[in-house]
Amino acid sequence: MTDMLRPDGDVDIPQAAIDAFVVPPCPKCGGNLKPRIVFFGDNVPLKTIEEIVHWNCESDGLLVLGSSLLVFSGFRLVVQTKELGLPVAIVNIGPTRGDDYADLKISAKCGDIIPRLFATR
Repeated sequence: MTDMLRPDGDVDIPQAAIDAFVVPPCPKCGGNLKPRIVFFGDNVPLKTIEEIVHWNCESDGLLVLGSSLLVFSGFRLVVQTKELGLPVAIVNIGPTRGDDYADLKISAKCGDIIPRLFATR
């Protein structure tokens, strides 16, 4: 996996893997299934934004895992968290747009950090 990382910290996926990717069909209508994620360039649905803002206001802080926060929808959550006076922690292998807002920044791979966060002692 490390040999797939580009200098900017992004993953370099071979074209053959991209070409072989198949979107699964809907078992009812046969159309393409779209996961409940927002693809790059798409807009986050307003209902989703409202839910996230509500959850953030009820939280103890924000943990960002594996995001450069270049997309405004993610970055705005970091800004809102700080405006609420709550802590922000970021785990990413490269710099992020939210680094100046972070109370804690861990420059590492999420796969190395997440198991340690949830390890029982």
